[in-house]
Amino acid sequence: MAADLFDIIESDTVWDAWLNTLTLLEMLEKHQQVHHYYDFQQAHDKLAKMYEIAESHAIDKEDRMCLCGLSDGEHALLKRKIMRFFKLQVANLKHFIY
Repeated sequence: MAADLFDIIESDTVWDAWLNTLTLLEMLEKHQQVHHYYDFQQAHDKLAKMYEIAESHAIDKEDRMCLCGLSDGEHALLKRKIMRFFKLQVANLKHFIY
């Protein structure tokens, strides 16, 4: 099924998850029938904010270190929460495909 192409898996990076989510969002945004059911601007803003957080903490960036003071464990937890956000967004958007 086409919706399965957007699944976010455990080995994905934050960038992969962001790109999958954004691509699905933009595909759905092109369909006029969905506009009155979903706030696409708010979704874009949330995706951008979450990606900014990941970037600022150098999540999945082997060549950069975060200097925020969080431990490695706290950064791992932050990554899991970010990935869960993207997975939930994709799951929510998939409702418009079925």
